[in-house]
Amino acid sequence: MFYLFIITRIRSRPLGVVLALAIAAVVADNAHAQHADVLVQTLGNRLATGSADFDSGSWTLGRRVYSSEFGSNWSVNNPGFNALAATSPSMPAGASRLPGNTSLAWDFMPMKIDGVLQNAFYWDGAGSTAAAVDFGALPGPDYEIALYGRNAPVAVDGAASLVAGDVIDVTSSSGALHSHRYLYLDSGNQNAAGPPVDGIYLLSLRMKMNGYDPSQPIYMVLGTPGSTLAALQAAESWVTAWADELAPDFDADFNGDWVVDGSDFLVWQRNFGATNARLVLGDADRDGTVGAGDLAAWREEFGLSIDSFAGAVNGTLPTPAVSVVPEPSGAVLALLGISALARCVRMRLH
Repeated sequence: MFYLFIITRIRSRPLGVVLALAIAAVVADNAHAQHADVLVQTLGNRLATGSADFDSGSWTLGRRVYSSEFGSNWSVNNPGFNALAATSPSMPAGASRLPGNTSLAWDFMPMKIDGVLQNAFYWDGAGSTAAAVDFGALPGPDYEIALYGRNAPVAVDGAASLVAGDVIDVTSSSGALHSHRYLYLDSGNQNAAGPPVDGIYLLSLRMKMNGYDPSQPIYMVLGTPGSTLAALQAAESWVTAWADELAPDFDADFNGDWVVDGSDFLVWQRNFGATNARLVLGDADRDGTVGAGDLAAWREEFGLSIDSFAGAVNGTLPTPAVSVVPEPSGAVLALLGISALARCVRMRLH
């Protein structure tokens, strides 16, 4: 199938450079995998992701890792993004439709591998097993990977930061959505100096929509034309195994500053007893109520931050381990006003 598309590239540089690039290319579905889009629905008050598999006709929740290959023009528009209408018979059990006429957007997430925080990683693809996977810095200082949103492209360059994305698309009145956005791999100045280095590139996104908690991080594992299927599969398997640790997803970061600390405790305290609640009100366990279970989650995660979360380890697969989380000190707890909390609880019980 032929696609002729014109991209207006807006680079996020201090002065801003606006370039027009016309590309005519043959774009095919990923030859190494089924055509499975990113399914986005709601579970309670949070966005949830899964697989919209058009080959098998299966729509399921739980999937968070997706792989694809750049074409010879260094762009790819798979996987797409899909949401089912309210009346769809394919709606996964427990899931609900997205609200109608509402923007679905994304953020690029930072990831941590071997203690290094970056929003994009690269592996040369020299291997075919998890033990060979070795993600590191992008091949050059000018490398970027851009996702073209509804309004503008947004790129990541391997920096140690979250990057706010753009809009994927707007849902229909019934909550349905089906959109394919292009990813573009750039070694600098639209690859004018030469093609990108072959290998496997890794991105992380989280889906977001007004009125809902963002999704868990999802991952895009992207191979170049000169990379191998074995390397792509090895990288996808490795990322899948590390999906819960690779990018930050703190349950008790109620104020969204990527640090679990006393400020989050105060959010929980002020909203204790609230119903139909979201993470921003202190609902860490996402049961719709701010209660004791959410305080337990805060205590477990106290002290976590972008800098301190463990991340993933190259060449290995995670093994179950009992982590020791330091308890907040007595001074910290006093500062947070535990006595005031106790009085609040007693008042609600009486």
